[in-house]
Amino acid sequence: MATKLKHNNNFCNLTEKDTLKEFLKGELHFSNKAIKTSYISKVALQSHLAPKSELYLPRDLLNRYHVNPIYTGVAIEVIYEDDIFIVLNKPQGIHGHPMEYSETNTVLNFMRDHFNLPSLGNPRSDYEKGLLYRLDKLTSGVLIYIKDELIHENLRNSFSQIAKEKTYLAVVSGKLEESLHLTDRLVSSGIKGEKMIVNDVGVEATLKVDSLYYHERKNLTLVRVTLNEGHRHQIRVQLSNAGLPIIGDPLYNEEYNKEQDKRLYLHAFQYCLDVNGHTTCFKAEKADLFCDLLDLDSLMDVAS
Repeated sequence: MATKLKHNNNFCNLTEKDTLKEFLKGELHFSNKAIKTSYISKVALQSHLAPKSELYLPRDLLNRYHVNPIYTGVAIEVIYEDDIFIVLNKPQGIHGHPMEYSETNTVLNFMRDHFNLPSLGNPRSDYEKGLLYRLDKLTSGVLIYIKDELIHENLRNSFSQIAKEKTYLAVVSGKLEESLHLTDRLVSSGIKGEKMIVNDVGVEATLKVDSLYYHERKNLTLVRVTLNEGHRHQIRVQLSNAGLPIIGDPLYNEEYNKEQDKRLYLHAFQYCLDVNGHTTCFKAEKADLFCDLLDLDSLMDVAS
């Protein structure tokens, strides 16, 4: 998507340069990758720059690796905060981190807008900037932010050891008669690897699935999923492969109805972390639209 003119900044080139690309690399120290993704045409990049010529550069390019301090998305519930953690209940439909400075509706935009976090004001090529793990855009629930950059790096590198429990809730089509233990191998497929598929090769993926509530008239089951590894789309593809596609899943549910399905019914319910020998659990009890779909007064009546 092209950057609008109101998002541009002006520069004055004081010395003669062979090309705009040379100016960007030599004077502003932009990498080839940053230039390639800047939406500046190849013709413009090869254009000659005369002394004192005025340049109009996209703000996304000039502020690469920065998080915009403006948040324009929906309200986000803060579950918990201390000196190390900020724990959020991420709404479905928003990304965790921006890919460009002009984006203002991600979790990290919310963090910079609502908290005094010096690390988010610094440029970092790590787009996730403090998030301990990823949640898909369509998935809601517990998302943990680490305030200190060094602690974040240490915990992220040891996440598989410190994450003692990762529990999700999902609404699936059909009835689950008994608990399932699923073990599959997953590989990416499709354009730019947008989907994961079950195959004989690939990374091992294991899940435990328990039935919590069955809605007989709608033939829907609320399940609790205990996640082990946390691969991309792991829960979605494994449940679909087991004949239990998640309601509202545009990739893995063949009966997905864009007009009828109001969301992907997948929610990160609880994460438990063991940090320095102390286990702390964070729970996101509110899951938007789950109760409406299942005709329940409270999700906690069946999920706790």
